[in-house]
Amino acid sequence: MNRILAIFFPPKCPYCDKPIRYDMTECLVCRAKFPKVPRIEPIPTGEICVAPFTYSTEVRKAIIEYKFRGKKFNSESLAGALANTIRNVYYKDMSFEIITCVPMSAERKKKRGFNQSELIARYASKLLDKPFENLLYRDTGAAIQHEMTYEQRITTKDDTYHVLDNADIKGKKLLLIDDVMTTGTTLSKCSALLKESGAERVFCASVAIAKGYSFSNTMMYYNKRQLDERKGV
Repeated sequence: MNRILAIFFPPKCPYCDKPIRYDMTECLVCRAKFPKVPRIEPIPTGEICVAPFTYSTEVRKAIIEYKFRGKKFNSESLAGALANTIRNVYYKDMSFEIITCVPMSAERKKKRGFNQSELIARYASKLLDKPFENLLYRDTGAAIQHEMTYEQRITTKDDTYHVLDNADIKGKKLLLIDDVMTTGTTLSKCSALLKESGAERVFCASVAIAKGYSFSNTMMYYNKRQLDERKGV
């Protein structure tokens, strides 16, 4: 069936838009350009985030078309690159029992039609042969991340993320996946909640990390926010 569909609607490479075979997720030229060394960056709560890409050029195009233009096919290539980094590069000697993802509010998910991080995490879970579970949820009406400035993302107090009541994670090691890490605060909030609910450890990964990501700048704003919260500001 895929072969027949490909005759009339050939899939295109997410990065260069050239037609590709029905059984490929990206063209060989773009695949050869994938970085050989992943991005590995610390986040405020002490974990690190690993990603196969920096959020720039062709990868940025593929993610934007996936998230905002409904090109779900792109998720297979993005998830494949992520799974390869997790399996063969950084987390190859680390065991985790469950794969989960950064949640999207029900309102936003209904409007978009899917949670981009969830699709990537589900596909990666198949490639890594690990179960996927939704463990977190986000309140409806929460601020939209991509509409906020860098400083707003870090300094805004966000109590909109929660662990599901039926999440069975006590004593377990988890892999938390997001699509793009910009400041690290979302992954920090989610991983902290999972650990507060009993997870033994939370590994973090994303498809891409922002080109200008700065741990020192993030920590400066993060510490200021914590100080303001203690002062009741």
